[in-house]
Parts: sequence; C-alpha cells; structure tokens
Amino acid sequence: MVCGFNCALTYIQPGYSQKSARRTVGVIWLSPAQNPTSITIPELVDKINAAKTDIENHIIQTYETRQDRFEALRAECPGIMTMHLYRHIRCYSEQNIQSIRFAWQRKDSLSKPVKKDLLLKIEEEFDRSGPEYRVPLEQLINKIKQTPGELLRIRRQVRVQPAANIRFDAGIKTVTAPMPIIIIQSNELKLKALTDFDARSQRKIRSDKVASEVIGSFGGVTIEVFSAR
Repeated sequence: MVCGFNCALTYIQPGYSQKSARRTVGVIWLSPAQNPTSITIPELVDKINAAKTDIENHIIQTYETRQDRFEALRAECPGIMTMHLYRHIRCYSEQNIQSIRFAWQRKDSLSKPVKKDLLLKIEEEFDRSGPEYRVPLEQLINKIKQTPGELLRIRRQVRVQPAANIRFDAGIKTVTAPMPIIIIQSNELKLKALTDFDARSQRKIRSDKVASEVIGSFGGVTIEVFSAR
C-alpha cells in the first residue's frame, strides 16, 4: 500500500490534474488492532525514505548543473515529479498523537547576498536597459553601495504550501504536509481538514522579526536593509 501510494504521488498520472497530484493532503490512519500488518509499515517507509535520499545524493554529486540533473532524471525516469521523488514520507507509529490540524503555510526565503555580486547583476541590467528603467536602477545601485554588506538581505516569496500542526503529549510540532501523513496508533485522533486558501488573508508578523527597510526590488526579489544591532 505504501509503495503504491508513494508512486501515485511521485509520477504524473494521465487524466489527473498535476496540481491535485502535488496537493494530496490528509492522513492515512491505521490501527494495529484492526490492521495487524500495519506494524511493518514504518520499517518499509524508512527504506523508501533512505532510497529517496540515496537518489538525491547521487544526482547532486554526479551532475553539476540543474539542467544536467533534470535531463539525467528524465532519461532514467520519464514523467517523474522531482519534488516528490526527493520528499520523504512522514510516518508516525505509536506516538500517541492527539490531533492533527491542517493549515496553509506562508514563508519567506531570506538570504544574505554578496554585495559585489549583487551590484554586478544590477549594473549589467542597467547597461542593457532603456532610459525609462535606468533611473530606478541607478537609485537602487546607489542605495546598495551606501549600505554595509552585512546588513543587506534578499527576501524571496516561497510558494504557499499545506502544513500540519501535530499535537503530541509533549507539545505541538509543525511540519509541511504536501503528501498524506501515515499514522499508526490505536488511540483516537482528532483531525481538522485543510480549508480553501484565502489569498486575501494577511500573514501574521512574527514577534521576533528583525526590523528592516525595503530599498528596492530586482529579479523578482525584494532587497532589504536590516537595522544594525
């Protein structure tokens, strides 16, 4: 069952929406009392996850560029969905989970750029651009030049994805949940299904977020300056 479930999510199935294949969210809940063979599933899942890791490591270590990796995977596994090939299956066995609540997770990717490289990219775009684009680019270049490199940050929006808040006896753990989570336990489990995503809802600002100022945008990312501590 696990192998079939994994393959169905890893490969694009003819006649089915690719989006649905990527967004199969939920729980496979099995009771050892009613399904005695379920006790062997965690071991099988561990083997599948180990194989996923081995494949990912082989591809990354063997092929240098993203295009080479893409072509190598497609040559050996036509129709494979790389994201799901690498993504591990979540399986929890007899951990006395009390509830699982699904929600949409919004995240940003924040990175510290190399100031020299960032300036070079923007200056190259400046040289290629027409007069109407040069003024904002020049302003951005000047702002970056005046900012210490250690305070520069690049923020990129990460695609919204489903997540699960899992309540254990010891507390709550939040995990990404693009595929069904396998739960093996006899105790009752409360579930809250994933609702439709509302793009109008505002993301809550973290209380520990460092103050920053947006000085511009370039190449689909925002460029910020963090406050010196």
